[in-house]
Amino acid sequence: MAPDPISRQTAARSTWDEGCTAWHLLDRTDLGIDHQLLPPGASTRAHAHDRSRQFFYVLRGRATVTLGPQTAHVGAGEGIEVPPRVRHEVRNEDGDELEMLVISTPKVVGKPHARSSLGRTRGGLVVGTYLRPTRSGDLRTVVDIEEALDTRQWIGQGGLDWHRSVLEDPDMEHWVLVDRLDRIVAFGIIAGVSEPGHVELRRMVVAPEGRGQGLGRLLLRKLLEQARARPQVSRVWLDVGEDNTRARSLYRSFGFVEKPAPSWASLLENGLYMEWNATSGES
Repeated sequence: MAPDPISRQTAARSTWDEGCTAWHLLDRTDLGIDHQLLPPGASTRAHAHDRSRQFFYVLRGRATVTLGPQTAHVGAGEGIEVPPRVRHEVRNEDGDELEMLVISTPKVVGKPHARSSLGRTRGGLVVGTYLRPTRSGDLRTVVDIEEALDTRQWIGQGGLDWHRSVLEDPDMEHWVLVDRLDRIVAFGIIAGVSEPGHVELRRMVVAPEGRGQGLGRLLLRKLLEQARARPQVSRVWLDVGEDNTRARSLYRSFGFVEKPAPSWASLLENGLYMEWNATSGES
């Protein structure tokens, strides 16, 4: 019988450093092949491998690669070799996403990219995350996250019945961010998906034990990808509390701008309208 083809859809996946993603296409002792995506401004941690020789091949974007004291710029269709025991770092200094294949022989052992804040927390949280649709069995955990003392002040409607109604509403999508053990570390809700034109990011909440690890930024990136995937979406908007300065700073870093609220937008009592569109920002 012929072997099954390997793709990003069937390969194991991991994330690190606020949105960098790797699909492990081949994970043998003698050979490792990863398909990696680095968002603008992201970088790997400077490190070296005792035994592994690597080859970085850029599929899209441009990589800035530091090899010891030297730096090289590697564009799409180009690659660069990294010998064993040479300290190296890969940075995406451009405004576009960096996509590349990383070939290692033998495969790299351990997690060279992970910074200390993205390891296992004291509470046992494993931070290797992906977004999946919320299931009805997830909702009690979602509500527990939402009702954390320092979270409840920022949101409006909630509770188990309300979240159940969201799951049943064809105009809304309910998503959870889960770790490698399928434990929920954050959730988000998108509204207005049944009509073309604009989509609302209705809610984003990170579990208390997952904070300080870049999960809010990762969740926003993933939700924005889902919102922009809807037909003919040119505008994504959200409602944020005027005194929620941390969230407002995060949204601005993704290109959201504060604007007067349109007449059709329903905001919280102290809410501010923020908008992303195809000409004002990128994720």
